[in-house]
Amino acid sequence: MKETSLVHIIKDDCVLMLHRTRKKNDINHDKWIGVGGKFEWGESPEECMRREVYEETGLLIDDYRYCGIVTFVSDEDDMEYMHLFMVTGFHDTEGNYVKNAKSSGEGSPIRLKECDEGELEWLPKSELTRIPHWEGDRLFLSMIMYREFPFFSMKLVYRQGELVKAVLNEHNCLVTDRLLLRPWLREDAADLYESARNPVIGPPAGWPPHTDVADSRRVIRDVLTRPEIYAIVLRDTSKPIGSVGLQNFRLTGPDGFLVSYFDERQSEDPLCCTRQGHMYEESNDRDEGLPEGLNIEAELGYWLAEPYWHQGIMAEAAAAVLEHGRRDLGLQRIWADYYEGNEASRKVIERAGFHFHHIDRHRVLELLGEERTSYVNVLEYD
Repeated sequence: MKETSLVHIIKDDCVLMLHRTRKKNDINHDKWIGVGGKFEWGESPEECMRREVYEETGLLIDDYRYCGIVTFVSDEDDMEYMHLFMVTGFHDTEGNYVKNAKSSGEGSPIRLKECDEGELEWLPKSELTRIPHWEGDRLFLSMIMYREFPFFSMKLVYRQGELVKAVLNEHNCLVTDRLLLRPWLREDAADLYESARNPVIGPPAGWPPHTDVADSRRVIRDVLTRPEIYAIVLRDTSKPIGSVGLQNFRLTGPDGFLVSYFDERQSEDPLCCTRQGHMYEESNDRDEGLPEGLNIEAELGYWLAEPYWHQGIMAEAAAAVLEHGRRDLGLQRIWADYYEGNEASRKVIERAGFHFHHIDRHRVLELLGEERTSYVNVLEYD
């Protein structure tokens, strides 16, 4: 196991990136990454960060933020703890400086030394997720580039160079072509309120519009902080634009009747839904896993902010969650319903492969104080 620093230096809305092209037997070969490298004996993360930045770029650091730790696991290299830093204040050896990520406007441009591991280049933030890089980098770059999230821990697992598992603060994450699906954080409250106060969002799905940021913060804490509920984030931002996830996990017998219901919010295990048979083990204090004939089921829930409708975003997010449920959670059956008149929701369900199961004509919506007709659909796996 090794420990490294990974540093992203910001100047004028650009990021200093290193195109790794010169080092032999480099697991990062031809990828773009931040600068940094291995700890030397006795170094703290901060000391390693300062030394590596100077050795690779010739820059001296004035202001920085220690953002988090990434546990990097690959079948092609040793496990690695990467300590993430963002630098917004620095100067070169000729006295040219950057403060608060902005050039001083005086003197010569920042001078960089030649790096023996590749080519250094200032790239616009908008290009960071579109250049050759490790797929999981999208997750932490979106968090450190656009907003000051609290210190976080992320785990990225690769097999033959492909990202097979991503976890943020003990919560699964998913990556698609356009989207990042990550846990909701309390820092998302203002963005959630911006979307959820719109009356065309909540009431069609069965919940009232949010009244203020405090209301959105409460919903994040009490409703959205579950192991399999995801904030939908565009890959080039940190702003959530909707929510998608699996909830109401339960076990059913071969006849379809309920065996046990599992409230994942009450579990002390933050990844409680990620192991097949876990619900059976907890409720029966046994370790032999899921007996034959029992099925794990869950419900799909989702909503999307109005400016992002009709772009295929929800179809992309739902497909990722459904495949995760089948492949990783061992779900045999997933349910989804829509209320009468909600044609947008009906189309999402049909495009995802669900088929009609039954009608519930007297569904009680406690949050709205009314009854509705619900069309219940199911997706079954062999």
